[in-house]
Amino acid sequence: VKPKHLDALTFTLYPVIEGRMACKFIWGEVTELDGQERTATIQPMFVKDKEVIDFDFCIIAAGCNFGVFHKWGESLWFPTIHA
Repeated sequence: VKPKHLDALTFTLYPVIEGRMACKFIWGEVTELDGQERTATIQPMFVKDKEVIDFDFCIIAAGCNFGVFHKWGESLWFPTIHA
């Protein structure tokens, strides 16, 4: 793939999630999750106060472990949560 084709092959998730899927994209950290009440306490990026929001579905994007020199190896698709 030539670098000049990058714009034609990539897109940001924000307009897809909010526009086409009618979901709210929140950039922040979940500090508490209550499955019974379907609420989450979140700390949005660049905001001082926490918020409590309700949800129908909750997708936790915890990132991915990728590193050639990491002790657990290299993976683009294996999610790793470090406790």
